[in-house]
Amino acid sequence: MALYAVDLQGEYFPMREQGRWKLYGFDTELIVEADTPEEAELMAVRMVHMDPVWGNIRPRPGFPTPRIYPEGVYECEEEPTDLPEYELFRMRK
Repeated sequence: MALYAVDLQGEYFPMREQGRWKLYGFDTELIVEADTPEEAELMAVRMVHMDPVWGNIRPRPGFPTPRIYPEGVYECEEEPTDLPEYELFRMRK
């Protein structure tokens, strides 16, 4: 197994802010241990899905469907990541 850094971008994640739903996107990098780069991408996406930050995220009527895109994967020597850290940005419908 090797260590991989996986860059992910999320789009159209609705979050409640001041009583209203607003759309956010995020960028994050996760370090995972996997046999292949493809497996590393899948593991990183699963980690985001399991993160309590996004536990209540569901498609909302009239909003685009939340999506996660792998932006890149490369071998590294850093320690694996427990939970992602997110750089959030606002989005519009």
